[in-house]
Amino acid sequence: MNFQSSSDGGEGEDQPNSAAYDVGYRKPPAEHRFKKGRSGNPLGRPRNSRSIKRQDNLSSGTQPANRYLLEEAYRPVLVREGEQTIELPAIQAVFRAMGVAAMKGNRFAQRTLAELVQAIEAEDRQARLSYLETAINYKCNWEEAIERAHELGRPEPQPIPHPDDVFIDFLTGDARVCGPLTKEDKAAWDRLLEYRDELQQEVTMFAECYRKSRNPQKKARALEMWKLEQKLFDKMNDNLPKRYRKELAHRCWLEGASRPGQQRTRIWPGEH
Repeated sequence: MNFQSSSDGGEGEDQPNSAAYDVGYRKPPAEHRFKKGRSGNPLGRPRNSRSIKRQDNLSSGTQPANRYLLEEAYRPVLVREGEQTIELPAIQAVFRAMGVAAMKGNRFAQRTLAELVQAIEAEDRQARLSYLETAINYKCNWEEAIERAHELGRPEPQPIPHPDDVFIDFLTGDARVCGPLTKEDKAAWDRLLEYRDELQQEVTMFAECYRKSRNPQKKARALEMWKLEQKLFDKMNDNLPKRYRKELAHRCWLEGASRPGQQRTRIWPGEH
């Protein structure tokens, strides 16, 4: 092709020399050629625009594919079992179908299901052993630190959680904390124990009023309040871990009064 620069063209574009330019395949007439600087598809995507837009204002560091995959995995679906239709997360429905296929003799499903269960159990066992080891080391290290403080006559450290609150069950391999776990948790426990001690003061006061009163009505009222405050004390004290419980002083043993442990609804590790 031979192009000549034209100084008087409509918009300064290069136009084919009529003598040397043959119209034909891939050689459109000049009036049908794209004008320089003008889009051949004016309704198309603007220049420099991105073909894929980020959704939901995703910030850097997020993994949208993983999020969408989990959304689909836990999306509720309807599954028919016999005469009933139940709703399950999609991933649970997949596992259930795999289990059914395995029980019907599908060897691939049997092998896949067995491998999945074994992998999960091994991961869970490793996590439990790691947590148990961490709890044992924590408890032993702080017990040694507290013992050294006693030997040196220094104030006893108060770690949170306290080593006395860490319970290790070597039969089951479990480790539990029977007490506050954080500073905020410790503050809440302190308020609870403070209120429990205030109830003890109330019990003592009404017990003395009952014993000293000579007025039958005042004596009956004091007895009623004595039993009430004692019941509140027992309800709170009974459900604390063993090391936090206190024995109630000036307990009422008359008919209708609460008894120690009678309102216990929570059993802590190591208790029966």
